[in-house]
Amino acid sequence: MKKILKTLLVLLLVVTPVTFASAKKTTTTTTAKGPGTVTMYVFYGDGCPHCADLEEYIKNTLRKDESVQGKFEVVYYEVWNVKEDGKTADDHPQNKTLFTEVSTKLTGKAATGVPFYVIGDKYFSGYGETFNSEIVNTILTQAANPDYKDVVAEAVAEMTTKPEVSNPEVDDESDANEKTNKTDVVGLVILGVTVVVVLAIIFTRHSDEDVEEITETKVETKEEVKEEPKKAPAKKTTKAKTSTAKKTTSKSTSTKKKTTKKSTTKKNSKK
Repeated sequence: MKKILKTLLVLLLVVTPVTFASAKKTTTTTTAKGPGTVTMYVFYGDGCPHCADLEEYIKNTLRKDESVQGKFEVVYYEVWNVKEDGKTADDHPQNKTLFTEVSTKLTGKAATGVPFYVIGDKYFSGYGETFNSEIVNTILTQAANPDYKDVVAEAVAEMTTKPEVSNPEVDDESDANEKTNKTDVVGLVILGVTVVVVLAIIFTRHSDEDVEEITETKVETKEEVKEEPKKAPAKKTTKAKTSTAKKTTSKSTSTKKKTTKKSTTKKNSKK
């Protein structure tokens, strides 16, 4: 039983790290670009509520709209969390530069609000559900436009330091997957602890039963040892028989003697 318990504990210790290592984050990729496909560039700020609404619409509605499937891809540029000192590892001032240049070219002045998104040479500022149908129509129109002009791509091509592309759709999904993975790991740990406790209880019970069996065996052995001396009276019986036999022999001898004496007496009287 001890070997089985140790084996199960080892398996538990091996399975848990493997479970942690196998927890993977899934990613959402943009639609593959092909002929008749346009790019939707989204300038957004991390933490902006309207940007989050647009992102949710793109991920959960626009990507599933059969009328535009295969006709667009999405590229995200984060422009809020930019470090002006340029010393931070995650700094991306080139995104803000691109945002300023594109918005100025399309609107005549540098835009300051987000989300700001561009499809071809058409732009949108802000987001609300009333924008949804217009976004779909713009994708279809630009995808069918033989003179399609990608304003953002042209601006990026002229930049020495290319902008840093991000994807909040992937980040949100990764966070959700991470929470799910943590929940799964906690569940496995609880299950493992429960299994160990149950095995410990079972092992303890078996040990107690073994001790009881050993105790009972010892008690039975002692009782058998105590009963063995009772066989001694059998010897006494033998002695009794022997003494009886001796007494019988003595009686026979005495009887013989008496008979002899009587015979002698009779002979003497005849004389």
